[in-house]
Amino acid sequence: LALDDTPGAPWLLLPPDVREAFDALSAAGLPLARSPLARPQLGVKCGCNEAFVLDRREAWSEALEPHLVRPLLRGEHLAPWRPVDGARDSAILWTHDKRGTPLAELPAEAHRRLSRWKRQLEQRSDGRGGPWWALFRTEAARDDRARVVWGDIGRSPRALVLPRGDATVPLNTCYVVRAPSDDDAHTLAVLLNSSVGTAWLAALAEPARGGYRRFLGWTCARFP
Repeated sequence: LALDDTPGAPWLLLPPDVREAFDALSAAGLPLARSPLARPQLGVKCGCNEAFVLDRREAWSEALEPHLVRPLLRGEHLAPWRPVDGARDSAILWTHDKRGTPLAELPAEAHRRLSRWKRQLEQRSDGRGGPWWALFRTEAARDDRARVVWGDIGRSPRALVLPRGDATVPLNTCYVVRAPSDDDAHTLAVLLNSSVGTAWLAALAEPARGGYRRFLGWTCARFP
């Protein structure tokens, strides 16, 4: 029943013919983590969503500096190939530069907004050693490559492609692969959204309530 002979390997409760198909696909491809696309990354973590996550109208009403307001994606915003309706109304106050390094100083309106939560931001467990307005795991937000994004929980991965130059920030209910090329990104999204790809991942993914599965980083890292 075990996936492999490593300690703690999950059991796959599958009929013999399904397990045979699962193993055949596994043997036919290189695991994603060992491919040029590399291991999936978890999306950006805030540690205090109330401070950073907002909608477009809120950003406008608070007169926040426009270059610090970036579109946001959550796992529940995703459908295969596209965000769900209304997803583009969500935004994040982005306190980093294009490479993900925290800004040395905040502009006035961003500082005014975040100062309301300064104490909570200083107490975040990930916040040691950086400015109190920093975000975490910012690599997933870099837009110098096309990115494949999928939700961490669902009946299927629901993958979409963010093209190079798209400033959208996936939050930590998403997983992200930064692809070497646009063709690689679209190919991976095709495989993740396919019925065969979904079936293979569903055999391995941790079950959740209501027929949902958790398409975690380690699960998708083994995707052939």
